[in-house]
Amino acid sequence: MRATTLLRQLARLQPQHTVVTGFEFTPDRKVLMVDVRPTTRTPYCGSCLRRCPHGYDHRERLWRHTDLGETKVHLRYSIARVDCKSCGPTTELVPWAAHAAWHTYDFENLVAYKAQGSDRSRVAKDMRVNWETVGNIVTRVVDRLRAAGDDLLDDLRNIGLDELSYRKGHNYISIVVDHDRERIVWAGEGRTGETVDAFFEKLGTERAAKLEHVSIDMSASYEAAIKKNAPNAKIVFDRFHVQRLAHDALDEVRRELVRELKGTPEGKAIKGTRWSLQRNEINHTPKDKERISTVMETNAPLYRAYMLKTMLVWILSTSTIRGVGGLKGA
Repeated sequence: MRATTLLRQLARLQPQHTVVTGFEFTPDRKVLMVDVRPTTRTPYCGSCLRRCPHGYDHRERLWRHTDLGETKVHLRYSIARVDCKSCGPTTELVPWAAHAAWHTYDFENLVAYKAQGSDRSRVAKDMRVNWETVGNIVTRVVDRLRAAGDDLLDDLRNIGLDELSYRKGHNYISIVVDHDRERIVWAGEGRTGETVDAFFEKLGTERAAKLEHVSIDMSASYEAAIKKNAPNAKIVFDRFHVQRLAHDALDEVRRELVRELKGTPEGKAIKGTRWSLQRNEINHTPKDKERISTVMETNAPLYRAYMLKTMLVWILSTSTIRGVGGLKGA
């Protein structure tokens, strides 16, 4: 196998669009330069994709590509400048990168993927790029995917609304999720009723009237905004917050009984049982089971509260598996 063919396969460059013509390492052996060119000989405008007769000059350009192990990879090509009838002087279209970008599609997609589950500083360190570059790449990828697809706000039936904190000091973003397609469809700064109003203003009254269920986190401002903008939709409180109320109620019962029975054998029997009572049954250790058995034998009110919490967890788990009102995991 030729070295250029091997490089093309390792770099995952599509043979129908890109030809590898050569390669070389930098003197420190830390960067691999891969010489490439488009398969088409006729240049196209990189902005509007219009065919251009010819390029009037060339300039060497480098594009950062995905690494090969510890080695950085740059694609190198003498890109042509063209005189487009619609856009004027600009650069030609290349199949491996967006117009005016300095990173390949593969590199940008990898950065955006990592940014979904990590902070910008971590991604910048892992990908060996500037902190600001990560933000610019994510913006381009999101815009590119959004332009390639349909309107994310079309055909919404069952949605979820929640907030996400960022930075320091109570900075929040409200996020709307399409439960049926399991994807984020809108985000706006803040977590007030005005933020929700902004979403419904973009959604429009016609599409808002088609909403069937909206899951929220028991926020009064969210609830009021939804009732105002989508009166036909049923509001569903998400499982986490409903279950949290049961856990809090159980702990309140336990604390009250500890105070009432302080200094008695019954009080000593329920001391240190907090986490055993709060854990789900599937996570119980032998020690947890022993403590709960003691509670069952010595303190009926606390054991009743524990059983009510356990039954609610079971009901919510069963409903989540089957799907309540078409909402998975609501």
